Amino acid sequence: MITDYYLEACCENSSDAQTAQEHGASRIELCENLSCEGLTPSEDNILETLQSVSIPVNVLIRLREGNFVYNEEEVAEMCLSIGKIRDLSVTADDGTLRKVNAFVIGALTEEGDIDTPAVRRMLQAAEGMPVTFHRAFDVCAEPLKAYRQLRSLGFSRILTSGHAPTAMQGRELLSELVALSGKGAPAILVGGNVRPDNIDILARDTQAVEFHSSFLNW
Repeated sequence: MITDYYLEACCENSSDAQTAQEHGASRIELCENLSCEGLTPSEDNILETLQSVSIPVNVLIRLREGNFVYNEEEVAEMCLSIGKIRDLSVTADDGTLRKVNAFVIGALTEEGDIDTPAVRRMLQAAEGMPVTFHRAFDVCAEPLKAYRQLRSLGFSRILTSGHAPTAMQGRELLSELVALSGKGAPAILVGGNVRPDNIDILARDTQAVEFHSSFLNW
């Protein structure tokens, strides 16, 4: 069990979430179809997961696999999903009312910039709840420019491997981003093949304190 860092576990269902919590996870990112990097989970899945764990549950909003360039209809559908999921609640076994903690979203333009109008609409649908920008950040054209845009939009954190295939390969940019985040949100959530055997190195080299992993091999 690793408990020295703030760990977010990417999970597909309540069983995975329970296992992650037992292994020291501090937060869950719930999605389905991890084989295609995750899609929006069903409402039943969300409710079951909320009932099964006591740690915060963030929900991914992504309606299809492929790129992160969305048309008007797709943006509208994601906003509708946010509104429905935002209002979900369930009473846990201990009698507490459980709701989704935050949303995880992302959208880019054809040129690789942040799709500001699209993400602003999704932020509005979240009605002030915390929102993470997902790893669409790692395929944007200019990561430092994108970071500044996401800061101005009010994102809580950014999930990123440092614009590289893995976090270990992206340590230089991750370090720069973490330094920027020290001056205010969004925080940097390091993801991309984060494992027990490299998390200490990542923390040392980037000064990051939040990490994201599937926990499948922990």
